[in-house]
Amino acid sequence: MTTPSSLHRRQLLAWAGLLGASTLRAQPAPSGQALPPLVIVLTPFLSPGALLAVYRPLREHLEHQLHRPVQMFTAKDFRTLAEETRRGEHAVVQLPAHLARLAMLDWDYELLAAPALAVTVVVVAGVKTGGSVRCAADLRGRSVGMLDPLSLTATVGRRWLEVQGIAADVQVLHMASVNSAMFALDRNEIAAFVAADTQLAALPPGTPRGERVLASIGDIPGPLLLAGPALPTGERAALREALESFKPDPTKALSAPNSKQVPLAESRLKALDAYAAIARQILAVSGPRT
Repeated sequence: MTTPSSLHRRQLLAWAGLLGASTLRAQPAPSGQALPPLVIVLTPFLSPGALLAVYRPLREHLEHQLHRPVQMFTAKDFRTLAEETRRGEHAVVQLPAHLARLAMLDWDYELLAAPALAVTVVVVAGVKTGGSVRCAADLRGRSVGMLDPLSLTATVGRRWLEVQGIAADVQVLHMASVNSAMFALDRNEIAAFVAADTQLAALPPGTPRGERVLASIGDIPGPLLLAGPALPTGERAALREALESFKPDPTKALSAPNSKQVPLAESRLKALDAYAAIARQILAVSGPRT
């Protein structure tokens, strides 16, 4: 198994108090031989502390089922995670759907499990209520605010512009956050924004909310768990079985961490190919970080 990068080691030190106790409780393998920790690298869609907390039930379940310690890490941003995955640094990694599909197509990764169908992402293209944008064609010659180019929402947004036939006529401005985009929309600095419905629901008080939904793109899978080339066949089979036996907490809302982990139909994977192609282009143009 590959060794986590120095970034991940620093994160492990920061989380030692949260990780250590549960890791030490992991049961020994039935053979009596101690197994090395299984390292799973998660998508950085929350702060490291929050991410570790919401995935703790799944981690503890995997420890119990696999009879070995399970450690979870993350990367500082999507680009770092994508580049580490491309280099084959992670035996088990979780990626947003478009990057996961790219890893499967180009980097020899294999799907382990995905959140159940009920956990999907709806990406919204929004405009100002009462503004002059009535349809997608009205965005020609204007700006649209999106997050990091490798984020799922920006990838879906770019694909939507392509499908509408206006990608070449729209300037994409990258926003630091969704609430920044909402302020920019309110000040008429952008004509539209792209964000996930869950991101809009979590906007802090005081954020301008005079938006109207221009388009919604749904049925996009939540983040996928993948096995890399470094994970032995026997280990990936055991991990897949353990993942599929996880039962979410019925007292909590369904989410990527609190969901059944299931296979994904080939048709749903193929539907991600266009998004993967956009991510491939972005990585190729920007080149690897040094």
